[in-house]
Amino acid sequence: MNLPKADASKRSARGGLRALLANREFRLIWLIGAATNTLRWLEILAVGVVVFDMTESPFQVAFMVILRFLPMVLLGAVTGVVAERLNRRRFLIAALAVMGGSSLVLAILVINDQLNLWIIAASVILNGLFWTVDNPVRRTLLGEAVRPDQIGIAMSLDTVTNSMTRFLGPLLGGVFLEFAGLGGIFFLGAVLYFAGLALAWVVRAGTEVSRVARSSAGFLAFLSDGVEVLKTNRVVAGVLAITVIYNVWGFPFVSMIPVIGKNVLGLGPLPVGLLVSAEGAGTLIGALLVLVARTGNHYRRMYTFGLALCLIMALAYSQAGSTVPSGVFLALEGIGAGFFAAMQAALILLNTPPLLRSRVMGLLSVCVGLCTVGFLHIGLLADWVGAQTAVAISAGEGLLMLLLVCWIWPEITQRQQVG
Repeated sequence: MNLPKADASKRSARGGLRALLANREFRLIWLIGAATNTLRWLEILAVGVVVFDMTESPFQVAFMVILRFLPMVLLGAVTGVVAERLNRRRFLIAALAVMGGSSLVLAILVINDQLNLWIIAASVILNGLFWTVDNPVRRTLLGEAVRPDQIGIAMSLDTVTNSMTRFLGPLLGGVFLEFAGLGGIFFLGAVLYFAGLALAWVVRAGTEVSRVARSSAGFLAFLSDGVEVLKTNRVVAGVLAITVIYNVWGFPFVSMIPVIGKNVLGLGPLPVGLLVSAEGAGTLIGALLVLVARTGNHYRRMYTFGLALCLIMALAYSQAGSTVPSGVFLALEGIGAGFFAAMQAALILLNTPPLLRSRVMGLLSVCVGLCTVGFLHIGLLADWVGAQTAVAISAGEGLLMLLLVCWIWPEITQRQQVG
């Protein structure tokens, strides 16, 4: 008896999710992401609140986020090449060990009353260096651990987890800042990084280096192969263009949430953490909707729509003058961010030949790292015209750029072939 197409699709998706969770390698790499992404969002909030308390400068807050993402711009493509030429498992182990040790040292420095902007900047740069390996190493390992037809579900589930950490991270950050200070956050960082290290130690994926990588004529030639994809693959080029828009004009507004929360809404650290968590909760809902919708053919459209929703809700948030509407707009913005994040790596992996995936994922990291330009832009605007107006200008510019990209690369709104 033949099942209706929709029922068959749902049954297949449920089976795919069960198969993913039964996959030992997938579970280990997935849990590493859960531990480290919790720290990512926790630290962004904590550093924003602490730096604003120390300097009362929105630009200084944005500048710290610039330092966090600058390594992606400078080293993202290089990391993608290195990840294909080396043992990715060992690469991940080394990165987690360095981050765990550095977090422990930073916690000791803070407890000894040696906290200053230089120490905070050092911690931010170290975290930025670590995040250059997430796309070309950890998320590429996730793609390798599953079948091609499972990539969309795998990336969606990873995004759901990351979105949960985007909700929990700021909430934990507010609690730890309230009761344990920045030193407590660094100690928590050490614990979570070392937990990720323990998981990475038993991972067996990523130990092989491809023959193409071993026989490559040279590093620059190997890197240029990844760049060449952009000339011949319009879908990948469009996906990266959308990524640039989100990171230059969309994502940077998160650095202004603590500023608006404190200056406009008059909130303390814990309420600001709750406000940021509303955006994270929306991201979680958006990623869950992608996971349960099982509409692989619409991946590109959901990706583009997610960005549009992010920008529109950021514009609305910039004009809200009270806590409840601000939380609602942030939650809706988060839903768009959830659509966007769930599709980003999946579309790259689905539309790139397997031998080029780490290199193109490295280019994706570069595009993500371009948020440094966006944070500089919004930080300078905020010092000049105020945080609310800066967010409105940035969101408006992003919407105009989105229309331009959809006109140049109409493929980004066409159906996606899955499997």
